[in-house]
Amino acid sequence: MSLELAGFILRSGYRKKVFLMLDKPIMPSKIAKELNIRLTHITRELRFLKKRELAKCLNPKEKTGRLYHLTKKGELLKKNMISKKLL
Repeated sequence: MSLELAGFILRSGYRKKVFLMLDKPIMPSKIAKELNIRLTHITRELRFLKKRELAKCLNPKEKTGRLYHLTKKGELLKKNMISKKLL
């Protein structure tokens, strides 16, 4: 597990919450509704997660209804963070 990536996730409360929601394909609007966080914050955190290859958009050509999910790298990081009780 990369401590740098674990620190990146834990550094932001919003990022941690979004990261934990990505265990199944989900739309940003649903994340925003379930977490009661503004959509702008959700999209910003998704962009940060995508940049570090922890999350991916499953249907990037769609204008609306985009689905996001953890990448293999993101799934492994989440599993390791849970096993070390960081999440």
